[in-house]
Amino acid sequence: MLAISKALSVKENIMDFDAAKQRRVLQSRSYISLAPNLIHLKTAHGHHEAAFEVEAGTATLTFYHGDAARSAELLMAAAEAVTAEDRSIRSIVFEGHQASLPPHISGVGGRLDAEILWQWPSLWLPQLTYPLPPVQEMTAGRYHPRRPAKPKGAVYRRFIPWLERDISFRVADPETDLAAFHRWMNDEQVNTIWEDAGSLDKHREILEERIADPHVLPLIGSFADIPFGYFEIYWAKENRLGAFYDADDYDRGWHVAIGEPDYRGKKWISAWLPSLMHFIFLDDPRTKRIVGEPRASHEQQIRNLDRSGFAKVKHFNFPHKRALLVMLTRERFFGDHLWVPAS
Repeated sequence: MLAISKALSVKENIMDFDAAKQRRVLQSRSYISLAPNLIHLKTAHGHHEAAFEVEAGTATLTFYHGDAARSAELLMAAAEAVTAEDRSIRSIVFEGHQASLPPHISGVGGRLDAEILWQWPSLWLPQLTYPLPPVQEMTAGRYHPRRPAKPKGAVYRRFIPWLERDISFRVADPETDLAAFHRWMNDEQVNTIWEDAGSLDKHREILEERIADPHVLPLIGSFADIPFGYFEIYWAKENRLGAFYDADDYDRGWHVAIGEPDYRGKKWISAWLPSLMHFIFLDDPRTKRIVGEPRASHEQQIRNLDRSGFAKVKHFNFPHKRALLVMLTRERFFGDHLWVPAS
């Protein structure tokens, strides 16, 4: 094992440290593989190199270049790096630095469980919303919990190592995003699915309506801050889909339009699809299932969903299409490490 720099004393506790500061630190991180089991990690704490050995699903990680690991933030960023592309790594141990981890996120002997790590929202969410108490309301004859106020701006950012760039999602803005949204909706391939081609005024109305609708969160996806597509996340119980199955209070569904042709294809789907699912599960810890309703004849999309962990539940008829109900559970996503794309 490589020599370890002497660790500095650590007084941080995740219960009392500045969460906004933590998110700023973690949102600036990136990492690359220098060689098998050797990573270069860049965060607001500086540049670090670390080696790791994997045995029986546990990665033992050693910092050997740069300052010693000094904080919970740096350790969790390193743990993300070693688990971002390998589903087989179930836990991480840090040589000499276990005491730096917050006690309620680490297990026996300072072991960090990857399934817990990837459900820690402040690693990827620039802003956190705390769940509202489950006060019931009625929309279109359906009881459902009152939904929280919608965020503005960036809601998720993750570094994608196999693309060596960030993916991010932010709330759509009718002013800054209208031109791109208008062009995307008039794209022939997008219109085949969405059937929303039309004028600039029509698309402004669509965006404004989605933003005003409390059950829909409209998002713009970007790679390296270049917008590539439009996404809608919705609460299933208030949605038209909720009438076709036994929707849970916190089930969520989604729609997607990849507007930029250069960002279509397997290598991009392998990044945006698990990242969107990751965001949905992080956004509210009570969400146990993500649902979708692709057109039953859209074989390629259904294959992509199948590879991403979605179960095929049933076929049913919307007024405008024959659809397939698909479902991804929280337990499946995190238990099987589905933030790592299928090989």
